Amino acid sequence: MRVEPFDTSRHMEFTRRATVVTGGVMGLFGGIAYRLYDLQVRRHGDFKALADENQFNTRLITPLRGDIYDRYGEVVANNVPDFRVLVVPERTDDLKATLMKLAADTTLDLPPEKIASILEKARRQRSFLPILVADKLDWDTYASVNFHSTTLRGIVSEIGASRAYAEDAGAAFVVGYVGSATSDDISRARETAANEEDAGKAELLYRQPGFKVGKAGLERTFDKDLQGASGSVKVQVNAHGRVIKTYAENAVQPVQGAPIGLTIDKELQATTLKVLADDYGEYPDEALGPHPVSASAVVMDIITGDVIVMASTPAFDPNVFSRGIESKLWKELNDSPLKPLLNKPVAGTYPPGSTFKLLTAIAAQEKGISADQRYFCNGSFRFGGRTATCWKQEGHGWVDMKGSIKHSCDVYYWNLATQLDIDDIAKVAERFGLGQTYDLGIGAEADGIVPSRAWKRAYYRNDPPNQTWFPGETLSVAIGQGAVTASPLQLAVMSARIATHKKVMPRLVRAMGSELITQPVFEDLPGKAQHMNAVRDGMNAVVNEWGTAARSSLQPDFLMAGKTGTSQVVGLRRDPKTGRRLKNEEIPWQYRDHALFVAFAPYDNPRYACSVVVEHGGSGSKAAGPRARDIMRAVLEKDPSNYDKHRFWSGERGETQGPLEVASLGGQP
Repeated sequence: MRVEPFDTSRHMEFTRRATVVTGGVMGLFGGIAYRLYDLQVRRHGDFKALADENQFNTRLITPLRGDIYDRYGEVVANNVPDFRVLVVPERTDDLKATLMKLAADTTLDLPPEKIASILEKARRQRSFLPILVADKLDWDTYASVNFHSTTLRGIVSEIGASRAYAEDAGAAFVVGYVGSATSDDISRARETAANEEDAGKAELLYRQPGFKVGKAGLERTFDKDLQGASGSVKVQVNAHGRVIKTYAENAVQPVQGAPIGLTIDKELQATTLKVLADDYGEYPDEALGPHPVSASAVVMDIITGDVIVMASTPAFDPNVFSRGIESKLWKELNDSPLKPLLNKPVAGTYPPGSTFKLLTAIAAQEKGISADQRYFCNGSFRFGGRTATCWKQEGHGWVDMKGSIKHSCDVYYWNLATQLDIDDIAKVAERFGLGQTYDLGIGAEADGIVPSRAWKRAYYRNDPPNQTWFPGETLSVAIGQGAVTASPLQLAVMSARIATHKKVMPRLVRAMGSELITQPVFEDLPGKAQHMNAVRDGMNAVVNEWGTAARSSLQPDFLMAGKTGTSQVVGLRRDPKTGRRLKNEEIPWQYRDHALFVAFAPYDNPRYACSVVVEHGGSGSKAAGPRARDIMRAVLEKDPSNYDKHRFWSGERGETQGPLEVASLGGQP
């Protein structure tokens, strides 16, 4: 047997390989061991903190919006429980599949277009932010969602709060309404924040499901005050992101927004709306129903400036905007000839008609024309080759200033107009409240028009031949026609200033938070106070001495002074076949005259001023006067100025939200 010699070189090669492999294996296990040590021992604290952060989240708690009350503390707008369902996209395996399963397994109505909307919103915003799936659910639907929630990853059901408005308050145009924050709202919130941190917090708050911002009226003007301050709470979640424990004891409580106390009387507001909408003998119109009424009214306390009533009919329900108005209803509201979305008391402007004669009478006295000066009315007036007819075709005979107001004689004021300059009338009109806005906080206030030479130059600046003011135009303005227009609020202010000869200014808010706003002291108006005597006497005669509004008298209980007005919408209508002048009821509703009435009461100790406008109501004595009578009777019988009789604002409203609110988990994780 041949024995091969031992190959020393091959042995050494094997030994080197074994050594390298063994060393590599030992190094690998050593690295693993060191990594385990690093993770489990040396950096244990760091990773424990990270694990805690994954297990514990801080949620933003949206604050309750501040309540709004009437002058006696009666609720006009507050917050009510709201059953709702949310989804957190990042916690779902498949958002679309989750939503479809939610619709299939529960009684929640979730149509395809709604699912598509949620998916689109999830695409545009950060995935950890909850998205509102449905709100204002009934209990059965809410219970159905809760029952299946354990199999619906990412779905959160909660009890939140939504804005509610008292349906009997009729203050939609005053209070306004709220809606979901838009991208523009969020941008404005970021821009007005003090720093980037506050901007980020504001954006998170505005993106919370169910969070609303003011969209109109006082809700919009005082949005920041009403919002309050958000809070936060620490919660523990499981692997699916579902909250399993809430640490309420360490929560930062949200602070409810400041309450607002209005000057409005909720009860009188409701009464006024009913009076405005009632049938007072308007002539029917086949297209609009038996007695279409589009009207408005304003009642002021002339000592404080408090607007006690600001009513417009037909009114809309602000709750439909808070819930999210349907497109069909929105179209109906916009297309209605009765203009339910127009805030008529401040945004509606109308020729004031004969109510303007009160200002022409004041301007005449300031020009040196005595209140005792008489003019003869035979039913017509010849001027510039044309003949104008008084509303009373047979004429009024000899009338002085008091008689001209009592009988609303056009010829008397045409005589005055020939001796007055348009700028003389304009100065008086502006002094008594026309042609200006009052910044009540509800927006959309119209200036109206007080014609003057300067106004005409500005209006016709691109049409030079029409810049000249013609004397015939002054005749039209003197009786409240032509270019002059005014809002019901301006007419109420006019009446208040005539009653007091003071610069009465209206207001809608009398308390913010726990503080009552200081009652203003109004300065005297320029001009002689005695010029008011003939005007006030004439207004008293209109109602109480068988004037044009005799049917609107409140005697023997109260003395109310007033002035009727009828303003043309279109030119005089005549039958094309016979040439006969058509009566108001014989023409289509939208072409009929507007009916107006202004008043103050009591006559011997004025406290309240009122204006009523009935669109296309025809005669002021038939449509507006009786409504003003019934409104003022309700006001005088209640007498809101009697502080000993009524419960007023206590200021004990709105504090930090209680600990139960921290259970609302719709916030930012």
